[in-house]
Amino acid sequence: MEYILYLSRFLYRIRWWIIIGTVLITLAVILATQNMGRTYNVEATLYTGVMSGYTIESDNGTINWATANNAMDNLINIIQAESTLKRVSYRLYARNMIHGDLKKDNEYITANSYREIYNRTVNSKDGEALLALIDKNSEEKTLENLLKYERPNKKNFIYGLFYWNHPHYSYNALKRIKVNKIGSSDLLEVSYASNDPGIAYNTLSILMEEFVNEYRTIRYGETDKVIEYFRSELARIGHDLRMAEDSLTEYNIEKRIINYYDETKEVASINKEFELREQDILFAYNNSKVMIDELEKRMDNNVKQMRNNISFINKLNEASGLTGKISEIESFSTDKSGKEQSLQTYKNRLQQATQELSDISDRYVSQKHTKEGIAQASIVDQWLEQTLRFEKAKSDLQIIQQSRQDLNDKYVFFAPVGSTIKRKERSITFTESNYLALLKSYNDALMRKKNLEMTSATLKVLNPPAFPISAAATDRKKIVMAAFIGSILFIFGFFLLIELLDRTLRDKARTERLTDGKVLGAFPVKPLLKNRKYSKAYALIATRYLSSAILRFFTHKKENSPYVVNFLSTESGDGKSYLAEHLHDYWSQLGLKVRRLEWNKDFETSSREYLLAQSIEDLYTPAGEDILLIEYPALKDNTISNKLLEQADLNLLITSATRAWKASDSQAYEKVKKQIDTSSISIYLNKAANDVVEDFTGLLPPYTTLRKVGYRLAHLGLTEKTGEKAILEKDE
Repeated sequence: MEYILYLSRFLYRIRWWIIIGTVLITLAVILATQNMGRTYNVEATLYTGVMSGYTIESDNGTINWATANNAMDNLINIIQAESTLKRVSYRLYARNMIHGDLKKDNEYITANSYREIYNRTVNSKDGEALLALIDKNSEEKTLENLLKYERPNKKNFIYGLFYWNHPHYSYNALKRIKVNKIGSSDLLEVSYASNDPGIAYNTLSILMEEFVNEYRTIRYGETDKVIEYFRSELARIGHDLRMAEDSLTEYNIEKRIINYYDETKEVASINKEFELREQDILFAYNNSKVMIDELEKRMDNNVKQMRNNISFINKLNEASGLTGKISEIESFSTDKSGKEQSLQTYKNRLQQATQELSDISDRYVSQKHTKEGIAQASIVDQWLEQTLRFEKAKSDLQIIQQSRQDLNDKYVFFAPVGSTIKRKERSITFTESNYLALLKSYNDALMRKKNLEMTSATLKVLNPPAFPISAAATDRKKIVMAAFIGSILFIFGFFLLIELLDRTLRDKARTERLTDGKVLGAFPVKPLLKNRKYSKAYALIATRYLSSAILRFFTHKKENSPYVVNFLSTESGDGKSYLAEHLHDYWSQLGLKVRRLEWNKDFETSSREYLLAQSIEDLYTPAGEDILLIEYPALKDNTISNKLLEQADLNLLITSATRAWKASDSQAYEKVKKQIDTSSISIYLNKAANDVVEDFTGLLPPYTTLRKVGYRLAHLGLTEKTGEKAILEKDE
């Protein structure tokens, strides 16, 4: 309760500081924000189609949320990217310089903003060159000129326009573009605020165009590079594949290979057939040779001489040749019509030669029978037949062996050809597999690009930016209210800090907290002009209260000894004499015998009697006084004997309410408390404010209604009732 009362008095004491200070600060803020810039907000909604849009790569309509969220983040980052905002800045500058008007506002820029950027451009180092870059007929040409002019140099106007702190074209200004995802939908909300409606509208309009172009450039750029790589690799590997195939074709032509595998199978088949025929012919050859040898043993000498006959030998050779021809035709000829005709001719000639050989052999047969009784003609016929067979087998064997040699040559020919063909085919197969793998990757890249085209096609400005016709509500009211509340808190905090740090005694609560003593009362300071006429009343009321407070300590009077009140102070000038004089005069008017003793008049503080005094009578001669008021020097510079302090009924420590309580004051006060009983010493405030005095005396004049209400509120008498109404209610 005491703290609440103390706080209420604290607020009451600084009321004018709070009221006047708050009013002044609030008025200053009101005047400062009188011409506060207005802000124009522009918004646009962009449909992305990332979450729910169809793509070629969609997996049965399912959505990969991690990929979708990543795509949305990429879109937001691309919108807020420095490269995107730089193109927006340059295009916005180009558009404003083309369409701006120095005298009137338009949908691109206000006249005031245009004058600012125009003057900035003209007054720059290269003002004329910059104006020459502006093509009034083409925004694209102007933008191209600006990009060519830009150099990463702080002196370059176009470069600095973006990287310095211009309110409309700088990176710091454009970074205020806000991009927010609307819930879990495919929509992005883009908003921008500026003090120029045309700039706000055109900034967002340009951003929508540049964003889509930037997105397509980034996404298509990476895909186009991949596609170009696969296309070049397909062309290279396709060329290698054609060269390998052409090389195989030329090699087949060079080696006269139609189908290597079928031809080698055919050669192997012929070789097997020749092996069988060679065995049969060799068997027939050996058999015929054995039969001829056996028949020749049975033939007579005449017949044996027949073998040496030239005609017989020639005919035999002719028959052997014809037999070889017939065998060769039967084995290797492929022309059926020519084969039959030639074969028949050779057979006729062979039959004729055989008949001629038979006629020659008949002329050499001299005996009809051999020794064994076998007909000689029969043996010669058998011999001739076996001879012809032998010659035929011999001829067939030569032909077969020659054919086998040809087949062996073909094996020698086909062996390296086969390995070469297989090597070339492996190379073709490897190249073809690479080509097919690249072709698949190329098709995937094309599908990826088509998917990106579909994704980019879904990027649509659903709600395009609209030109703002009214400014957004400013924060002026909030600023004024913040200034109002802030000023109150600041003033309150400032004085509260002073209150906590200040060691000025001022009132009862602070005095008791700082001194750790009891305050008996307070005497008012002399009033200023306003209440000067009440100065005597104030002094009388305070003196009356002081008298009442002191009289309570006069309880044990010694015989023939007055009541003693010691007036003490830690420093000189605290008003001991002033208070003692008022108290002396007041008691004297009441008929009491009062005497004042002053240290600098009635006794010497440096005398032996004072320093060694054991009683008050050592300082003066009693004359039947009722009350004795003794003023002692300041405790900081002098000492008082214990006897003088103990003999007093009340030791009253007078201190000024307007000065600070220092460490020296505490030491002097503690010294006195150790000398006597603490119940006989009290503190009395001098030069106190009226509200401090009123804590002891009650309300001081003038007794106006306003002061009464204020006094009641200051003491938290919120429901207090005074006057006749309170008396009547009490009687009832």
